[in-house]
Amino acid sequence: MLTTNTSVLTRRVRISGDHATLPYEAGWASEAVFFLQAEGGHPDLSVAAEVSPDGITWIRRGAPVALRGSEALAELPLTVFGNWLRLVVSGATEAAPARILIHLTLKG
Repeated sequence: MLTTNTSVLTRRVRISGDHATLPYEAGWASEAVFFLQAEGGHPDLSVAAEVSPDGITWIRRGAPVALRGSEALAELPLTVFGNWLRLVVSGATEAAPARILIHLTLKG
């Protein structure tokens, strides 16, 4: 039987610029899925996962996923990611902000 864990990394936060979640230690898991949910109207957002050996220095993992203004939910699955994970969201501005909710689901 596998262990699963779902954590809320960002809860209904209004962003008006680039946003990165706090580092999340996930070395026990073999797979991860980030879920980005945008509430209400929002600009097109770009969502990218980053990995780190130490939770300080980051490198992008995989291609970014787009969350169009007409969509409310995006997913970004990962495997072979080491220990530390975070999600970076870009595309929001002062003129076009977004309210977001980010979940991270781990399984291993």
